[in-house]
Amino acid sequence: MATPHNVQNYAIGKGILYIGEWSGNTPPTDPAGYVDMGNCTSLEVEPTLERLPHYSSRSGFRQKDKNPVIQTEYAVRFDLDEPAAINLNKFLMGTKASNVVKALTETDKEYALKFISDNPIGPNQIWRFWKMTLSPNGPFQLIGEEYMVMSFAGEGLSDSANHADSPYITITYATTTTTTTTTTTT
Repeated sequence: MATPHNVQNYAIGKGILYIGEWSGNTPPTDPAGYVDMGNCTSLEVEPTLERLPHYSSRSGFRQKDKNPVIQTEYAVRFDLDEPAAINLNKFLMGTKASNVVKALTETDKEYALKFISDNPIGPNQIWRFWKMTLSPNGPFQLIGEEYMVMSFAGEGLSDSANHADSPYITITYATTTTTTTTTTTT
């Protein structure tokens, strides 16, 4: 990874999203416990925090003298455009048996996400979101003139039991690109 300012840092984001289901207090195993979710057309993360400002009232106007963080969290949003049963099951927070999805029957499931970037331009990373809940992030259009898209929202949870030094998200920079090509010599 080049240090700023370097044009090698510019990136166009592409990659594969994998989702693993927690089983009670047990996280999914890697890689067997994760499933490729198909074509993910958009993926974004938003870390947020809440501060509790403190003001001194010793003289004149109040003056802010401390602003500590009292809460940390993150949100993930992503879109999938393959309405396969496994994706619909997650979108509808349901249970899946054979070719039947029963909606809104498993609303409290927890997941881990793994995103492996495969950028055509720029460095690659592996993003690991250790624990979260998922829910629909808008309607799923059953009739329309565009490709069907399922939008998801994830609320990050702390996994300090398994990842005490980084309980929310860990990003690992890849030293090489994950794109593969084959060269044939004649």
